[in-house]
Formats: sequence, structure tokens, C-alpha cells
Amino acid sequence: MLALVDCNNFYVSCERVFAPSLEGKPVIVLSNNDGCAVARSNEAKALGIKMGDPYFKIRELCQWRNIQVFSSNYELYGDLSRRVTSVLRRFAPTIEVYSIDESFLHLEKMENPLDFAHTLRNTVKQWTGIPVSIGLGPTKTLTKLANRIAKKTKTGCLVAAPSMFEQTEVQDIWGIGRRLGKKLRELGIRNAAHLVETSPTTLRQVGGVQLERTLRELQGWPCWDMETPQPRQNMCASRSFGHPVTKLSDMEEALTSYVMNAVKRLRTQGSIATGLQVFVATNPFKDTPQYHDSRSTSLPDPTDDLLTITSTALRLLRELYRQGYAYKKTGILLLGLEPKRLRQAQLFPTIDTQKREKLNQAIDSIHEQYGNRAIFPACRGVHQTWKMRRENTTPRWTTCWKEIPKVGSRN
Repeated sequence: MLALVDCNNFYVSCERVFAPSLEGKPVIVLSNNDGCAVARSNEAKALGIKMGDPYFKIRELCQWRNIQVFSSNYELYGDLSRRVTSVLRRFAPTIEVYSIDESFLHLEKMENPLDFAHTLRNTVKQWTGIPVSIGLGPTKTLTKLANRIAKKTKTGCLVAAPSMFEQTEVQDIWGIGRRLGKKLRELGIRNAAHLVETSPTTLRQVGGVQLERTLRELQGWPCWDMETPQPRQNMCASRSFGHPVTKLSDMEEALTSYVMNAVKRLRTQGSIATGLQVFVATNPFKDTPQYHDSRSTSLPDPTDDLLTITSTALRLLRELYRQGYAYKKTGILLLGLEPKRLRQAQLFPTIDTQKREKLNQAIDSIHEQYGNRAIFPACRGVHQTWKMRRENTTPRWTTCWKEIPKVGSRN
């Protein structure tokens, strides 16, 4: 038996954890630079807010209907996601973190999986404040199907059953989507019940072996195993600017900030980079001079050293930078990642690797205890006027000491 645990309207739920007064009220969360709606409460969905609606188009509706609007608080969402996952690991020996708000669980020797699901759901809610829905079934596709319907029930937990097939439109089946769903509907296959009755040969002709596997999964035959996370081969860090940037100094500040994020993930993964790429881009949707380019280089010694990667990235940025353009984005891509434990020592190293490693460990320790703003390369800047626009961001309640809410004060 497998279980799919899916956090309900996750970004909205995260905002509600520290603002209980938002319960029952329409709430949306916006994407980078407050661009469009990426999360909506059920109340906001009922008012007609669609996923991906540009905020400038729905601003008046939000004001008229008193819809609460928040900018994305990724640090908060990421931390609460880790907390939910830590609870799930207490209940299942094998877990696959599918996304920031979804995880597959492998349940061994479970006599009453539905009772287990209710216990798990209540525990996650009590310990983290995040409501979840749980779908149960022998395959991943069936758990997805059950979870989709469970979201619409009061209990929030369901075991997959053939009676659910007629309620599930073919394009809503995991792995099918709109384009393939349109082809299937033209063949008269409108829902999961019709799909199960279709011959594997016909489905293979329409959607290849993947669609045939979806059929087998709906029939209860597992075709997709639980996956364990694999180390990334490449790693990217980039964000759009809050407003057009023209100065090289602002570009350097932004790139240094992104390098810090990338190196932190690189060291957490236990990898080293053999090369890197830096890219810049203007806004293709603006009627202004356009410029897009990138530069790549290999590193003399594969490394995870923050200073080495930062200096190399800034050198590439200076080669890329052209005056007279309003830049929308820059970023770094770490290439050819390898396990750090397999690094081959250099006969003539360009830097004292032992001292640099101690320095990097000290930086990691300070960041872990006091946050990323406690220590950083000077080229990262302080004011950072280029940062993406987030006018309605809530505090980072769980990861920043300065933003922890104060319950009382001394007399």
C-alpha cells in the first residue's frame, strides 16, 4: 500500500499558520515580483481567481472582494515543508519527497491503512499547523487519483476504488494533462473509467509506453517504484530583479547573492563543481534594446569554495556586461557536480585547501546559527535595491530570530 500526502493550498496554509484569522477568508499568494497568483485558498477559487492570473488584472477584484494578498515567502514555505516531511518520516520507513508539498509513503504490513491515514493527518496538523489530504492505493497513479478526490471531502483521506474512475476526467489523471487528454477525448475516452476499458495497444499508439503504464497503474499493477533522491548533476540559482538594472555594481551584488545560495546547496549535497556558467538577460516583453548572453568556464580544481566560485562568477559577469541595457535577470549554473568524497588531491593546488575548508565550515556554522545575512562577501552589498518586488511579505517566523513574534514584554 502506498500513500500520497499532499498539503492543501500549501503556500496559503503556511500563511494561515501564523495568522489564524485568515481561516475561512479568501487568500492568494503571488509569484516572484508579485506577478501572478500561484496559490489560492478554496474561498479565493470560489470567487473566480484562477491559477496564474496576473495580479494587475485581478487587483480590483481582490480589493472589492477583500481578498488577502501575500507575496511569496519561500524561506518560510521551505522550512514548513521540511517540518512536514520530518513528521512523515516518523510514520513510514520509506518516503519519496515528490515536491515541496507532496510526498509518497510506502506503508508496510498495514492492517487498516485508512485509520493510519487519519492518525497521520491529525498529527501533521497538530505538530505543524498544515492541513493535508491523503490518498491511498497500491500504485502511485491510484494514490494521486484518491488524493484528488479526498481534497473535496471532510475527512481528507480516501482509499482508491473503481467507483472513483467516473469522477476523474481523463486530463486530470496523473501524467496525462491537457494535450494528451485532448487526443484521448477525441477517441471517446473521457474519464478514468473509459481509459481502464481501452486496450493497451490502442493507448500505446496514442501515448506510447508511458500511457500504457498509466493504464496498468490504474488496474493496480505498480509500474513506477519509489524513488530515492539522486545528487544533482547541475545546480542553478537565479531570480528576476524587482526593477530593471543598469549598473554593473548592482548586477555583481545580485550574482554574489545567488552564488551564496548555490554554494550552500552544493555543500549541503556534499558535491563539488567542475565548472560554472553565468548568464544575463533583458526583459523580452519590454520594447527596449534586447541582450541575452552567457559565459562558461571550467574550474582549475573542482571545488565548493565560496570565494573561488564567487570570484570566478564575477569575472564572467564583467565579460558579459554591456552598457546601455536594462537587465531583468542574472544567475549562475554550477556544472559537472561530483561527490566531494571522491575529489582527487592536486599536486600543486592553487589555494591552501585545508585553510579554505575551515573558512567555509566557519561560514556554514555562522549561517546555520545566525542566518545568511550574518556574514557574506562584501560584494554582496547591503541595501540591495535590485531585489525582487515583494510588497506583502510576511515575516520569516521560523528561520529568522529578528522576525520571531513577541508574545509579551517586560514591565
